Amino acid sequence: MGADAGDMLHRSWSAFTPERAAEYLRSSGHPSPNSKRILADVLLQFGRSASVLDLGCGNAHLLEFLRDRGFRGRYVGVEFSEPLLGAAQRTFAHDPEASFLHDDVNTLESVGVRCDIAVYSHVIEMLASPERSLLAARRLADVILIRFFEPPDHEFDSVEIHSMKVGPDEWVPYLRRKMGRDYYRLILARLGCSIVDVYQDEQARDQVHVLHYHSSANGTS
Repeated sequence: MGADAGDMLHRSWSAFTPERAAEYLRSSGHPSPNSKRILADVLLQFGRSASVLDLGCGNAHLLEFLRDRGFRGRYVGVEFSEPLLGAAQRTFAHDPEASFLHDDVNTLESVGVRCDIAVYSHVIEMLASPERSLLAARRLADVILIRFFEPPDHEFDSVEIHSMKVGPDEWVPYLRRKMGRDYYRLILARLGCSIVDVYQDEQARDQVHVLHYHSSANGTS
């Protein structure tokens, strides 16, 4: 992806008004309830007090969903869009176990906190550098959960620019990656991933992948 396209995407995700940022993924964005439920069910298998690093947390809609299902662990949300991050901070200002960091999920250069689980919920397919991000997340969490907008079953890796409706007459461009099977396997190998558990509901075309990896994987001490 060129620098101009990257700059356009960065500006678009930063163009939300505070009101739109608070409502994003509630009244727009069209989240899949079934796949989000699967993600929550899988995550809670690791315990209701596990610590979670939500990469590309947006307005932390996932945290609200988890709290409603009994999750009481520490939650750290990472987001580069300041309006969305601000909405998350305002919504969970009184949650002592919730904190938020401003950083680019492609690189995660400013994130130093470790958690039990790193989560990409409809995020990995919107990254320009999924391999770099996952290698960074590998150092920050013991387990990685990926909720795919579209399962990685394409023969060739490709990137497209789409538009998402975020209000009655408001649209923003976003990057959508169709991850090639070979590229995904290469990333798993670089992570030292030994097992991938796959969860899917018949009513949802999304999949939730749980990545397990060796402690001696590349990039770890």
